[in-house]
Amino acid sequence: MTRDRRLASALATATVLVLSGLASGSAATAGPAAPAVRAAAPLASVETAARVQAAAKKKTGWKPVAGAKFNTPRSKPGTQFRLEAQVLGAIRHAKKGSMIRISLFSFDRYPVADALIKAHRRGVDVQVLMNNHEVPGAQKKLRSVIGANRSKRSYIYQCTNGCRSSGENNHDKYFLFSHTGIAKNVVMTGSVNMKMNGAKNQFNDLWTRNNVPKIYQAFDALHEQMERDKVARPNYWVQNIGKNFQLQALPFHGNGPNHDPIDTILDPVRCQGATGGTGNQGRTRIRVNMHAWDGDRGTYLARRLRKLYALGCDVRLQYGYAGKRVRAELGVRTPRGYVPVRSSGMDTNLDGEIDLYSHMKLLVISGNYGNDTSKRVVVTGSSNYQDSGLRGDELLFRMYDQGKATKQYFAHFDWMWNNHTRAVPYQKKTVSGRGLDGAATTEQRIYDDGLGTDSPEWKDQ
Repeated sequence: MTRDRRLASALATATVLVLSGLASGSAATAGPAAPAVRAAAPLASVETAARVQAAAKKKTGWKPVAGAKFNTPRSKPGTQFRLEAQVLGAIRHAKKGSMIRISLFSFDRYPVADALIKAHRRGVDVQVLMNNHEVPGAQKKLRSVIGANRSKRSYIYQCTNGCRSSGENNHDKYFLFSHTGIAKNVVMTGSVNMKMNGAKNQFNDLWTRNNVPKIYQAFDALHEQMERDKVARPNYWVQNIGKNFQLQALPFHGNGPNHDPIDTILDPVRCQGATGGTGNQGRTRIRVNMHAWDGDRGTYLARRLRKLYALGCDVRLQYGYAGKRVRAELGVRTPRGYVPVRSSGMDTNLDGEIDLYSHMKLLVISGNYGNDTSKRVVVTGSSNYQDSGLRGDELLFRMYDQGKATKQYFAHFDWMWNNHTRAVPYQKKTVSGRGLDGAATTEQRIYDDGLGTDSPEWKDQ
């Protein structure tokens, strides 16, 4: 029965009861008038039920699934394209008059281009910023419809180098939806590009939150800077979003490890005294899942993490590719032994090149951090532990005390560690010198699996 019919039925019932009271000739007395008073209750109940039903219907409308998601390359479509499906759902439910803003390094997926074209044609503003290293067919198709003019309501534009930096690339990866389904101010960010290679050969992450206007505003302000395609001032731009979130927009031009954004994030770590179930037997947990790890920057970050392991932190590190100097740092023995390390880089076709690997850039910390013995920190984004990870348009997104996200990232790390990583072959080398504890150092591991990294996937992904 429709709401109008229920209201009419209730009104008719009330009218009959009132007329019955009047017909008895006792309208002025308290007794017969009582049914007329009681008759108002069904009408109010119907209206209340109708409002509850309408509210319930509104709440059950479509919205993006919040939290962290991960794809599984070379699996069934539902898991291989899981992150693409998350983005597609939001594009397809974007409301007329709303805005979609996207930044990516690479993009060749026709389903995404087609969905963006349909969104534009139904009145959604579609604004996409890209790096300029390639122009695949999907980008050409989208550009043929919405153009590249940034003064228009829709565009797909390739920045000259970085969008707000003078060097390297636009490497930022985010998706912003002002209104999709029943959700507003939706933010998605992580390591994923909209590219077949990203679904087929890479493990990626994508974090989503709905109805977060302050986070949305920070990313939206970043997009406003980037679409100008000129060097931003300040170049290194940090936005603290309440107490629990931080957006860092790179490039960062500091010198050495002492001011590196990742090294700075590690500064408050205390290895012992973790409480509240955040650590492992009181040890602060640190997990790194890194796509590409090399160069000067990669070396000093590897050294910092090895020292934290030596101090008692529960550290596990996995990488897709690590350079020789980084592997040498990780191979130095500490008083606790060697820092646990595995590789997600696989040569599945035995051609000497890594072709299946993690593309994530994750740091997860749980335990004694600063003045909190049960702190949780998750860092995702686009910056690899390389020198180039500081030079171009990169972003780091930090979350504090987000219990659900922390559990998701820890669980996925463990799943990859146990199922999609391998031990790195090594040789033992006798060395002389002093270890972190001052004792003579007599042994070191030389990690080397002989796998090359000449494939184009390794450059600035």
